[in-house]
Amino acid sequence: MATLNAQLRELGTFLRGRRGRLEPVEAGIDRSGPRRTPGLRREEVADAAGVSLGYYVRLEQGRGGPPSAGVLDALARALCLDDDEQAHLHALADPSHNRRPTAVSAEHLQQARDVLDLVAPPSAAYVIDRVGDVLAWNAAAAALFVGHFLEDAGTTGHGPDDIRPNNVRYLFVNPAARRLFPYWEEIVDDAVAHLRATVGYRPDDPGLRSLVADLSEESADFTQRWERRNVRPCHSGRKVFEHPRIGRLDLDYRVLDIPATCHHRLVVYSAAKGSADFCALGRVSESWSA
Repeated sequence: MATLNAQLRELGTFLRGRRGRLEPVEAGIDRSGPRRTPGLRREEVADAAGVSLGYYVRLEQGRGGPPSAGVLDALARALCLDDDEQAHLHALADPSHNRRPTAVSAEHLQQARDVLDLVAPPSAAYVIDRVGDVLAWNAAAAALFVGHFLEDAGTTGHGPDDIRPNNVRYLFVNPAARRLFPYWEEIVDDAVAHLRATVGYRPDDPGLRSLVADLSEESADFTQRWERRNVRPCHSGRKVFEHPRIGRLDLDYRVLDIPATCHHRLVVYSAAKGSADFCALGRVSESWSA
């Protein structure tokens, strides 16, 4: 019950945030007349979704039971949510959504290392859990992400829960990350939106709460982005690196779910074989070995 209540409170906060950011003209509503606050009024959302004002107010307050799928779809249309936001809305209302255990066992760690062995060099790869803690990584990843991974870990890199490197913490706290990513603002926007999308539907998740509490104390940049409640899972894309030894690299990345694990994902950075970036990535790995 506590988990469901936390989800419903987060659902209410999410609805309020999306209502406040939506301009009436975007929702096809006449903007004539004074408005004291930005965004839509509660009665406008309720009317567009076909629910009573009292019911919608209770939803924003996190009270009552979970709304039906039909009501959620109607609210998504009224608030002009994109596909990722709509999926997040449904996840917040579903107490059974992704209830796999979150503890990382020795078997999971071994599986993470085994998965890394499947990645062909010079690609950089690592395995992360639901909140971005890195469970294992290869030597190319250690060389690419300056100051992030333990120097002597290599393909067996992992540690106790309290010392595992975390991707989101690295981006906001480690000065090396700002130097490594020339488009740092875009990178951290995506990282926080991805964290919201992958585990933000479980606001009472202990790993998430601990990470958010720590980063909220250490980084105003993180707090600002976390409170926006943007949701955007990142499955693939391209990142630009400014490596201190090699220089600029443009690398493609893929994020793949690992079946039968606690939300673990394999992240691989690579470039087209024979390209300048492929050769540069090879030099990054060689520089690490040297």
